Amino acid sequence: MINLRPLPLGPNPGSMGFVLFKNNVNNGEHDKIVTIDGTGRSLICDSDVPPTVHYLPTLFSPKFRPFSLTVGFSLYVMDTIPIPMPTRHRSFEVLSNDDDDHLSLKGWQWSPLDPSPHVYSRPSHRSTYIDSYAVVAGTSIVVSHNAGGRTYRFDTASKTWRKAGNWVLPFTCLAEYVPEHKLWFGVSSTNDGNRFCAADLVASPDSGEMRRRWCELGEPPPEWSLGQTYAVHLGSSRFCIVRFFVVVGGPVHVCPVSYSTFRVEEELQAVINGVEVEGCGGDDEGLRVVKHKSERYKLDLDLDCRMMLFCVTSYLNSGATMKET
Repeated sequence: MINLRPLPLGPNPGSMGFVLFKNNVNNGEHDKIVTIDGTGRSLICDSDVPPTVHYLPTLFSPKFRPFSLTVGFSLYVMDTIPIPMPTRHRSFEVLSNDDDDHLSLKGWQWSPLDPSPHVYSRPSHRSTYIDSYAVVAGTSIVVSHNAGGRTYRFDTASKTWRKAGNWVLPFTCLAEYVPEHKLWFGVSSTNDGNRFCAADLVASPDSGEMRRRWCELGEPPPEWSLGQTYAVHLGSSRFCIVRFFVVVGGPVHVCPVSYSTFRVEEELQAVINGVEVEGCGGDDEGLRVVKHKSERYKLDLDLDCRMMLFCVTSYLNSGATMKET
């Protein structure tokens, strides 16, 4: 049995973070999971059978709600809300291996990197939030800061940042490149309904215009409130769309101080849809989404959505396939 709840880590326990270390080189190896605890200690989990867990060096700083991007053999991990250097906190780090044998567990080390330039022009940590991110051209990382209406590009070869333009990526969180269609796929913004969508970040990177958007899920019950939505890339043109809904029910309560009314959140529902993108025409515009298996799960309210997403991703990437219903 594996206990996925973080253990107490002293006066400032922080949180437990799970980030995906993708295998982008098609060498037969599985994707790996890197775990970072509230003190910056890290582990790497190999999903081969039997699964193995190995210690990694400690990060220079713990991470708050980190996201990760894999470029080549390196894993780039960044805080969702980065903090400018030269403070002690390092918001952006890379896990790389100097060993010629990149499959070896020896030689892995974390190195700190400069955060995106937008954090220096925004003194409030709240205003430095990174809303979306992607790997472009195989070697560059782009991140968008919606509040400032700007996007920045990080060159992993020179380890330098530059401003890409006064525009933002038309996605929420991660956008994944699918070479079969030469497009990036992900989830659109909240204002757009968090729909599964596609955009070309090379032909028209500064337009913020989506090539296609789809609604693979029907209208939820009125008492369901959409929380977070994720598009998990399963390889090739297959995705798993995971949506978390908070279901509000029960009797109406009245606050004795403000006399405002409220309902108690009773449960959390996760709706998981398997989809596959197919071409259906001679031009680039001819795309359609084929719906596969759909599942719904009732969860505990105190369950971290990222933990559920981690479990779903690990299960599907272990070789599970989508079956049409």
